[in-house]
Amino acid sequence: MAEINKHQAGSATAGLGGGCAALFGSIFIFAGLAVGMFLYFPAILEWWQVRSWEEVPCRIESADVRVAHGEDSTTYEAQAAYSYQYDGQSFRGERVGLMGGSDNFGDFQQRRADELRTARDEQRMMRCFVNPQNPSESVLFPDLRWGLLLLMSLFPTLFPLAGGFVAFGGLAMAREAAGMIARQRKMPDAPWKWKSEWAGEAITASRDGVLALLALAGWILLVQTPLTAAVIVSGSLAESLLAVFAFLPSAIAIFPLKAVLRRLRLRRNLGKVSLVPQTWPLRPGEVLEGRLCFSQILSPTLPLAVRVKAIRKVTRGSGKNSSTSEETLWEHTETLSASEAQREDRGCALPLRIELTPDAPGTDVKPLMHVSHERSENLWTLEVLAGDQPTPVKLPLPVFGEASQEVREATKRPLATETTTEQLQARLQTTGVKVDFDAEGIPRSFECPPGRNRGLAIFLLFFGAIWFGAMLMIFIQDAPFIFRLVWGLSAPAILLFAFYLLIHHRRVDVADALRIVNRAGPFWTKTETFEPRHVVQFIHDNYMRSGNTHLYRIRAETTFGKKITLVDGITEEATAEKLIERLAKWKRAAE
Repeated sequence: MAEINKHQAGSATAGLGGGCAALFGSIFIFAGLAVGMFLYFPAILEWWQVRSWEEVPCRIESADVRVAHGEDSTTYEAQAAYSYQYDGQSFRGERVGLMGGSDNFGDFQQRRADELRTARDEQRMMRCFVNPQNPSESVLFPDLRWGLLLLMSLFPTLFPLAGGFVAFGGLAMAREAAGMIARQRKMPDAPWKWKSEWAGEAITASRDGVLALLALAGWILLVQTPLTAAVIVSGSLAESLLAVFAFLPSAIAIFPLKAVLRRLRLRRNLGKVSLVPQTWPLRPGEVLEGRLCFSQILSPTLPLAVRVKAIRKVTRGSGKNSSTSEETLWEHTETLSASEAQREDRGCALPLRIELTPDAPGTDVKPLMHVSHERSENLWTLEVLAGDQPTPVKLPLPVFGEASQEVREATKRPLATETTTEQLQARLQTTGVKVDFDAEGIPRSFECPPGRNRGLAIFLLFFGAIWFGAMLMIFIQDAPFIFRLVWGLSAPAILLFAFYLLIHHRRVDVADALRIVNRAGPFWTKTETFEPRHVVQFIHDNYMRSGNTHLYRIRAETTFGKKITLVDGITEEATAEKLIERLAKWKRAAE
């Protein structure tokens, strides 16, 4: 009972914390909207309207620059008084630029003040722009200060997004906390029913976040498109190539839209995914049996795989100093045949049977709100992978407790986690690696085709283009040598690496010797051959991390002191270890 009270207290605290988070997030939302409604959008709208104002000559009567010294910075404001005539009437104006007030963004204020003082001293006529609807309204320099607007646009872009994330996340937490309290009171002895995903007869998949991604992309485009259009219409690109940076925030929307398309494709192939287990909750070492249900009719040729993982999730610190890491304690992948799916009233279902390891701890049922410098949580998940889609459908598994003594003794034999050649081949295929095995399960060849890392390559191409534009501008403006050196080296390097990822092809032949051929299209080819006696061992390492996904590569360590990459981009450490076992078997047989 004390434990239940602890969980209920944690859930109640989470509910209160979620409400506070919603309130805190709303402050950021309103702050960002205020900047957008009263500063950013009016500035762009006014610039657009001024384009239709009439240009008339004017005389500068006074000109100066006001300097304001703050604690951390100094700001400038060009000030002037000028007279002009319109429709036979005399008017006097004092407005210098469209965006009033002082700032220190670039040297706009100083340059305009110098220009105005020179015109005053030389008694030279200038021109001003007059509103024909209200001739008393005028401005001297209707420049589109895209850099300042770009900086200003970050507030209505980022603040509502960050605030919305915090606010809606807090509301979701409060809602989940309220539901969990109700389920804890109703089923105090059934913690596997406390989570909303486990409350029904079936285990439902986590939300794919399509609406959130669409909202993210839509908001970015809503805020940034007016500035992008203004930069194009104003001709700012002709004046400065650096204006290409104004396109960057709008272009960022490509990435959530791409993720949306990927998730919609997954929906089209699978529909809604759920698991109806035969018995639950499960214990480590038991057999997961049940039906994997899909609301769509599966294509018979659709490659399917199911991966079960035991994970330890560690959160360190708190607030902005917090960091979360995941360690895979155990994982197992099964390939499924979509052609064996059985039709149901709503979609179809596939039978599922996976033997769980007894050596991983069960799911931790902790309070939603757990205040600690370091929080460790054990989780079990089931992931459904379809075709070549890198994003899986995830379902939380209710695996509780510890393996029984009988199970531990029985599992001294090899578990069902022993990977077959077909399973290993299927796992590697999901990463884009083509492998050919012989009858003994020893690999005969690996092939890493071009374009395996299209997402990263496209991002680098986009970023590299922006970086290259900045480099050109730096050289045109004869910037200091250090800037020309850094940009001159980094910009081409980024673009070359992006092209390399798109065209790189690696083939490894495992026969009497180890033959590795790396090609970069028609431009470059490198072939290396090593006898079995020249290979000290095969190793794997974690060379990259994408989100919570670790990428592993397999390398051959040679007697020449070189480590040659054979396969990379493997998402499962267990797969890398199994492949190394097969390669070691080849080495022993070859020697």
